[in-house]
Amino acid sequence: MGGCASNREIVEDSFFITEAWAAPEVTGVVDIGGGDVPLSGEVGMEPSDGIAVIGETLWIHGRGFGRQPTVLVGGRPAAVLGRTHDGGIVARVPAGTPSGPQAVAVVNEMGKGALPITVRRFAATLAPGSGQVGWAEVGPSGATAAGVTPVAGARFLALSSDGRAAYVAEAQGGMIDVIEVPAPGAPKVIYRLDVGPGRVLALAIAARAPVLAVVRKNDVVLVDTSSPLHPARSAPRALPQEIRDGRIAAADVSPDGKLLAIATEQGNQVILLDLGPAGHAPIVGALAVEPEIRESVLCDVAFSPAGDTLWILSGDTPRSLPAGPQPTEIRAVRVGNDPQLLAHLEATRVVGVDGAGLPARLGVGRAQPLPSGAAIRLPPERNAVFFAAATRPPAGTAIFRLGAEDAATVILDSPARLGRADVSPDGRWLFAPAVAADGAVRVLTTAIDGRPVAPGTAQPVDLIAAAPGETPPPTRPAPELRVQP
Repeated sequence: MGGCASNREIVEDSFFITEAWAAPEVTGVVDIGGGDVPLSGEVGMEPSDGIAVIGETLWIHGRGFGRQPTVLVGGRPAAVLGRTHDGGIVARVPAGTPSGPQAVAVVNEMGKGALPITVRRFAATLAPGSGQVGWAEVGPSGATAAGVTPVAGARFLALSSDGRAAYVAEAQGGMIDVIEVPAPGAPKVIYRLDVGPGRVLALAIAARAPVLAVVRKNDVVLVDTSSPLHPARSAPRALPQEIRDGRIAAADVSPDGKLLAIATEQGNQVILLDLGPAGHAPIVGALAVEPEIRESVLCDVAFSPAGDTLWILSGDTPRSLPAGPQPTEIRAVRVGNDPQLLAHLEATRVVGVDGAGLPARLGVGRAQPLPSGAAIRLPPERNAVFFAAATRPPAGTAIFRLGAEDAATVILDSPARLGRADVSPDGRWLFAPAVAADGAVRVLTTAIDGRPVAPGTAQPVDLIAAAPGETPPPTRPAPELRVQP
């Protein structure tokens, strides 16, 4: 490379970088958006707003970094994505970084240097039919409103595993809007991906792999999110006839992106598909949940963060109501990589929830690292899971929590309609979207264990104002919320 290379140009040969001669000195940290970092050429720059968002690229300036420095953001290791000709480092704010003022540290064999930067974490809330995605900033004391992004026809929502992108799928149009979450100022739509014609019935994303599944009546389209802001679709894979005939009620993808779980209305079955074979999705396991009930009672399915458990939620559905009330139940099914286990699926835990009716979407707790020493690991089917449902007798809706105990408890209730909740990465807060009769959307916050919180924290946040929207508020599906990792 010539000596006139731009300071923004990536150094392709590490021998052009001088070895460390002293402890690193960090002189500046610039946030430059969520774009990919090339292996060669210049680093893409977006205007800095002085705030680092989960998944955002950082350009770290300074001296004495050496050839193989370690970068920590808020104490969490950040991958070094490239080195620039001014001696700088290009890294990304890693998932799990605490929000608020955090140190960006560079460490080499001679010592450490650091500068502070403010880190933001967003929660995205989609209220289908409103035509908007609402944003809340998630912090140590709860959430605050952070604006809205107009998205026409939005029905389903997912976040990339690194938090850089939000994906919003239309129900009918075959398009996915890609939102850059770390965009300067506020999240914005930067790209539209055409996944082909066909009504979308579910959108599911892997927590630890670049796999986004677009589930339709007859096929599934896998989208490669290795480049989250510019994902690439593959050819549709035909679904087995059993699923096409059974009518899809819900779906989820395992954290490693290898399994797709689909709940069907007919027969109340949960079927596991193998996403490994190129161009195919063969069945590797199936479970008849309520084979004796003719009405459709399956509401949702969700893999645990570790991928070792599949949760199944059943109860009243709009399809079963004419036949009378159905019991609300949660099942835990052990899954794994053993073909024998998948071929003989069975529920290892079944819990009835007497006070819940019309259950909606499932939310699962996040995987928390165990401390060293005498930590006790719960069986996977004893980890926490959450769901929204109407309360019995009818008085409103609530978020129910099922943990190690054998009974689900209400940890949040509201006269408004609650939707899919999510949990902060530190495992402290649960955030739930609530939509009022006029279409206004708020985010409600509670401690994950349901205990009282300190005054001034966990206040309700008004997110989306009441408006006619695209469809009348009473007909809109339940809202859903996703927190950046």
